[in-house]
Amino acid sequence: MNRFVSKTLAAIVVGAALGMTASIAVAQQPKPTAEPKKAPAPHTIGSAKLIIADVKQSQTFFETAFGMKEVGHYNSKEVYDEPIMGFDSGARLALFGALAEKPIKKSQYPVALIYVPNLDAVVKRLEDAKYTVNRLPAAQSSTFKIAIAREPSGNAIEILERPGTKMEVGGSKIIVDDRQKAEDFFLRIFGSGIKSGQRYQTAAYDEVLMNFGEGAWLALFQPKSEAPLPKSQYPVVAIYTSDFDAVKKRVEEAGLGFRPVKSSTLGRIIIAKDPAGNGIEIIERTAAK
Repeated sequence: MNRFVSKTLAAIVVGAALGMTASIAVAQQPKPTAEPKKAPAPHTIGSAKLIIADVKQSQTFFETAFGMKEVGHYNSKEVYDEPIMGFDSGARLALFGALAEKPIKKSQYPVALIYVPNLDAVVKRLEDAKYTVNRLPAAQSSTFKIAIAREPSGNAIEILERPGTKMEVGGSKIIVDDRQKAEDFFLRIFGSGIKSGQRYQTAAYDEVLMNFGEGAWLALFQPKSEAPLPKSQYPVVAIYTSDFDAVKKRVEEAGLGFRPVKSSTLGRIIIAKDPAGNGIEIIERTAAK
């Protein structure tokens, strides 16, 4: 019970004792002031992007396991085919079929996380459909219920149970070879619009979650037991920004390279490189009012 409600109930009791009407007592209480509206975040995670080999197979996996639906589709003949999968709201999952690039070896570690209200139900659907899925034992997941599944192209997907909530893309996880360098890069490029959040360090990995407003996060994950793998020329995460010019300027100053992308529907886009060589898609997006 909050303070205002407590005062209101006390006023009603006192008013009744004095022969006053409850309505008068309540009317005498100050009205609660509305919380100030938060300014929109200048940068948000638009989608986790998975580099895949077979669009139909990967799309079927996410439809079967999570009931995701295609909410958009982009393609370029003989270059790429990219359905955008999503839930009712929140960040999306882009399935990037790289037609002009040979398949590259996938990391054993997850590259995206999806929140679900009932892990058992999702695992059963995956097992029934003969997909590879493993539950993490309590020794590795503490009090959380977590499973790791592999979609048909080999990308590992972390699935975390959050009872009482809707399914949601929790974040994009990119594999880096130096977590500190990667963290410094993102803080420099996106400035005060993002913050370093939770950190996880074990003998096997070093990870930090970068918070982009109140939506999906970006995890920078450095494996300690896996040698750096070849990187795709295509992006592994899409980030929206309402401060495109300033972000682009800082990308240029970082000196790691970028290339512009022409789009007739999405506005200005560049694909930057982080210190590990991951492609980072940066898309101009006007902040919501």
